[in-house]
Amino acid sequence: MNDVGSWALGNRKLIYFLLVVLVVGGMAAYYNMSKLEDPELKVKTATVVTLYPGASAHQVELEVTDMLEKSIRSMKGIGDVYSRSMNDVSMITVELTTLVQNDEVEQYWDLLRRKVSDVQANLPEGASPSVVMDDFGDVYGMVYALTFEGYTHEEAGKYAELIKKEILKTEGISNVTLYGKQETSINIELYEDKLANLGVHPAEVLSTLNGQNRTIYSGYYESGDARIRVSVNDRYRTVEDIGDLLLQGHENDQLRLRDIAHITEENTSPVRNELRYDKKQALGISISALSETDITKIGKQVDKVVEKLVEERLPAGMEVDKVFFQPERVNTALNSFMVNLIESVLIVVLLLIFSMGFRSGLILGLSLVVTVFGSLMILQMFDGTLQRVSLASFILAMGMLVDNAIVILDGIQIDLQRGVERKTALTAIGKKTAMPLLGATLIAVLAFWPIFLSPDTAGIYVRDLFIVLAVSLLLSWVLALTMVPIMADVSLKIKENQDRKDPYDNKYYRALRRVLNWTLSHRLITLGTGIALVLVSLLFFRLLPQGFFPDMDYDQLYIEYKLQEGLNSTKTKADLSEIEDYLLAREDITHVTTSIGGTPSRYNLVRSIADPSLSYGELIVDYTSSKSLVASIDEIQDYLNMHFPDAYIRVKRYNLMYKKFPIEIEFRGPDPEVLRGLSAQATEIINASPVIYMPTTDWEPKVPVLMVDYNQPVARNIGLTRQDVGLSIMSATDGIPTGVFYDGIDSKTITVKCVDKDGNAIESIEHTPVFNMLPSLTGLDRQTLQGLMTGAISEEDVLASILETVPLSQASNGVYIDWEEPVVIRSNGERAMRVQCYPVSGEAVENTRQTIAQQIESIDLPAGYSMKWEGERSASDESMKYLFKYYPFAVILMIGILIMLFKDYKKPLIIILCLPLLFIGIIASMLLSGKTFGFVAIVASLGLVGMLIKNGIVLMDEITLQISSGTEPVKALMDSSESRFRPVMLASLTTILGMIPLLGDSLFGPAAVVIMGGLLVGTLITLLFIPVLYALFFKIKID
Repeated sequence: MNDVGSWALGNRKLIYFLLVVLVVGGMAAYYNMSKLEDPELKVKTATVVTLYPGASAHQVELEVTDMLEKSIRSMKGIGDVYSRSMNDVSMITVELTTLVQNDEVEQYWDLLRRKVSDVQANLPEGASPSVVMDDFGDVYGMVYALTFEGYTHEEAGKYAELIKKEILKTEGISNVTLYGKQETSINIELYEDKLANLGVHPAEVLSTLNGQNRTIYSGYYESGDARIRVSVNDRYRTVEDIGDLLLQGHENDQLRLRDIAHITEENTSPVRNELRYDKKQALGISISALSETDITKIGKQVDKVVEKLVEERLPAGMEVDKVFFQPERVNTALNSFMVNLIESVLIVVLLLIFSMGFRSGLILGLSLVVTVFGSLMILQMFDGTLQRVSLASFILAMGMLVDNAIVILDGIQIDLQRGVERKTALTAIGKKTAMPLLGATLIAVLAFWPIFLSPDTAGIYVRDLFIVLAVSLLLSWVLALTMVPIMADVSLKIKENQDRKDPYDNKYYRALRRVLNWTLSHRLITLGTGIALVLVSLLFFRLLPQGFFPDMDYDQLYIEYKLQEGLNSTKTKADLSEIEDYLLAREDITHVTTSIGGTPSRYNLVRSIADPSLSYGELIVDYTSSKSLVASIDEIQDYLNMHFPDAYIRVKRYNLMYKKFPIEIEFRGPDPEVLRGLSAQATEIINASPVIYMPTTDWEPKVPVLMVDYNQPVARNIGLTRQDVGLSIMSATDGIPTGVFYDGIDSKTITVKCVDKDGNAIESIEHTPVFNMLPSLTGLDRQTLQGLMTGAISEEDVLASILETVPLSQASNGVYIDWEEPVVIRSNGERAMRVQCYPVSGEAVENTRQTIAQQIESIDLPAGYSMKWEGERSASDESMKYLFKYYPFAVILMIGILIMLFKDYKKPLIIILCLPLLFIGIIASMLLSGKTFGFVAIVASLGLVGMLIKNGIVLMDEITLQISSGTEPVKALMDSSESRFRPVMLASLTTILGMIPLLGDSLFGPAAVVIMGGLLVGTLITLLFIPVLYALFFKIKID
C-alpha cells in the first residue's frame, strides 16, 4: 500500500491504458446513462376508493371508512392513514413507513388488497367493491394538449386514442392516459303526460330495457362432430333500435318507446373533467416513461411520432401543443449543469496554475478530468442516473477531487526543489501520506453517509450526493497515488537555480510564522477569541432565514382555484375563463392551460394531485422567463384575491416540499364542532400575524341537503317502499342508469329520466311522480274481484289502480332543507381538521411559523383533543430525525479512523475540538448571502465536518512525523504549519472557488454558501488552532 507510487512508475503502460479506459468509458457512460430531471423516487402511497351512492359523508365515514381503516391499520409497515369521507364516496390514503424497502412495496400493496378484501362482506348493501390504486409513482413527464376547434369531443376523442396507440408503440413508454375525454350516454326522457295517457308504467320501461339488453344463455347445438353455440341476438345495435322497443299500454296497445320518450345521445352530465389550452377546448395526453430510461432520447422519439401524426393523420383545425415536456427541461438542466461543471473545472485549474505553476496546474487539471470521467463510468456500471442532484454533487465535490493530488504533487515539488533524488522525490510523499490521505478521504465520505442511510423522501432525493462523492473521492485518492507521480515525472522540471532553495523562504511564509508565533505565545487569548466567535455566531443563528426546500427555478407555475363544495362547475368555469383572459393579456405570459375538476396528471415529481371536485380548477401558466415569473407572482395573487373573493385561489411555484401547504396545524378529536372552534382560534391568530396570510381549513363549510321526510305508514298503504321513493326521485334528478349500449369498443350508459310535457325537468321535487318497481296487488281485495266477475269494474280500471303513479307529497310528510358536512376527514383513525396557510412573499417558512407557534400551542384543548404541526415542519422533523439518527454512527467511524491513524486519543480530540469553528463561517456566510438555511444546507454543514477533519488530518500527520523524527516540538509545530499551509489552503480554495457556479442554483446555492464560508473561515482558524491545542495538550512550552 505504501509503495503504490513505485509500482505505478514501474507499470506506466498499464496506467496509461487504464486512464484511457476511464476517460473513454466516462464519455460513453455520459451518452448512455439515464437522464432525468430529478432522482427517481418510489412513491409509497396508495388510495382505497369505495363508492356508496346515496350515503352522506357521515354515513360513508361510519359504515365504510371506519371499517376499512381498522383493517388497514392492522397491517405491518403502515405509516399514516388519511381519509376523506364524502357524499357517495370514501377515499383512504395509505402511506407506508419510510423503512419499507423499495423492492418490498408491491408486496405490501398486495397485503393491502387482502386487508381491504377481508372487509368487503361487512360493507353495507349498495356499497361498490373497494378499489386499491397504487400507481401514484408514475410521473407523466410529457403532457400534450390536443385542441380541436370545429370538432366534437367524440371526434377529438377518437384522434386522441389514435395518438395514444401510436405513442404506446414507442420503446421505453410505460403508459399513456387521456384527460378531459367526455363520456357519452344515451338519455331516455319519459314524458309524464304520455305515460299517464297511454297507460305505460315506468317500471315496465325499465324492465323492458334491461331484458332486451341482457345476455341470454341458449346452450349449444350438436350436429355430427360440430358443437355450435346458440345465441338469441336481440341487443341494441343502434340508438334507433332503442326507440323501436315495443311496450304495452292499458288496452293492449302496442307502443314504441319513442312514442312516450325523447331519446338523445349526449355527453354525460355533470362533466367531471375538462381541459382548455389558451381558451380552446382540448384533451390532455399524458405520457410516462419506464424507469431507468433516458427521458431525453424518449422525448425525441415521442416528438417525432406526434409531429408525424399531426402532418399525416390529424385533420385541419386539430393541433397538438406541449403543456409540460420534461425532456426539454432535462436537456436545459443538464446543459446548464454541464456549463457549471466546466466553469468549475476551469476555475479550479486556473487557481492551481496560478498557485503551483503551469505544469503542476495542468497535471492536477488532468487528474480532475480523469476523476470525473472515471466516476461517470463507475456510476453507470451501478445503474446511476444523471439528474440535478448527481450533477450538482460533482460540482460540490470539484475542489475536493484534487485535494489528495495537491498534497502529493506539492510534496513532490518541495522534495525536488530541495534536491532529493528524483525517484525518491516522486514516491516519498506517497509512502508517507497514503494512509493518512485514505483515512481523510474516508472521513470526508463518511460525513455524507447518513444521507445515504436516511429512508425518508428528502434523504432519498439527495442520496446521490453521497454516492457521487464516495465514488469520485476514492477514485481521486487512487489517481493521486498512481497517475500524479507518473505525470510529475514526465512534466516537472526544476530549474537549476531553484535546486536546494528553501521553498518556504518568502514573505508569505514569514508572515505565517509571525502569526503562528503570536498565537502559540498567547494561547489562552487565541482560544478565548475562538470560543467567543463561536458563541456569538450561535446567537445569530436564529436570525437565519429557515425553510425546508426552495422553490424550483422554472418558467412555469400553476394556480389552484377552489370554491366551497355543493356547487356545480358553472361558476368555476366562468371564473376560470375570466382568469384566463387576464393572464393571456399579460406580455410576460405565453400560454395558459386550464383544467376543471382535477389535475391532468402527476406530470412532475414535485407536483401534488388535487382531490377531484366540480368546484376545483387549476391553471398551468407558462412565462417568457423564470425572472418574469418571480416578479409577477405577488401582483397576480393580489389581483385574484381582489376579483374572486368567493374562491380560495393560490399562485404556486413548483417546490420539492411534498406537503400541500407549507404551514399546517392539525387538530384531532371526535366532535367536528369542537374542531371548528379550535380551528377558528388558530385562524384568528394567523389573521393577526403580519407575515402569514390566506388561512383556510381542509374541512368544507356545511352544505344544504334536500331531505324527503318519508312517511312509512302512508307509503306502505299505497304499496310504495323507501327504495321506490328514492328511485323515483332519481328518475327526476340524475336519471336511473339502466344498461349499457356498446358502439364498437366504446360503452355508453343508458339513463332513464322523467320530464314534463315540454321536456323540462320536473319543477318541484314534491311533484315528482312516485312509482313502485314491483306493482302492488294489495288493492285486489274480494270486492274488487267480485266487481271484475260481475263486470262492474273493468280490467282497465284495475290495471290503472295498480300501475298508477302518485306525487311525492302523498308518500311523504314533505321536503325540507337540512345542513350536513360535505366531507369528514380523519387522520390515523381520528377526526382531524387542519388550518393551512402561507408565509407572505419574501418570508422564510420556519421563521414565520415560529412567530405564531407559542400562541397556537397555548390554545386550550378539551380532553380527548390534540394538536400537531404538519406541513413543512412535519416533513423537516422527519428528515432531521433520520439524518441525525444515523449521524452518530458516522461520527463513531470517523473517530475510529482518527484513532487508528494516530494511535492516540489526544490528537483526534484536538481535531474534533476545532469543529465548532465551522459555525463562524457558516452563519456569517448565510447571513451575508440572505439564502434560506434548509435541508440541503444542513446536509452541506454535516458534510463540511468531514472536509475540515480531512484538512486537520493532513496538518496533524505532518506534526506527528516531524516530532517523531526528533524535531524540537515548537519548531515542529511551526514547520508543519508551513509545509502544510499551501496544500491545505489550496485544497480549501479549490473547493470554495469550485462552488461559484452553484451559487445561483435554487436548490444547491445555500449548500455552496455553507461550504464556501464554513471551509474558508474554518480552515484558516484550524491552521492556527491545531498547533495551539497541540501545545496545550502536550504541554509544549513556548519560549
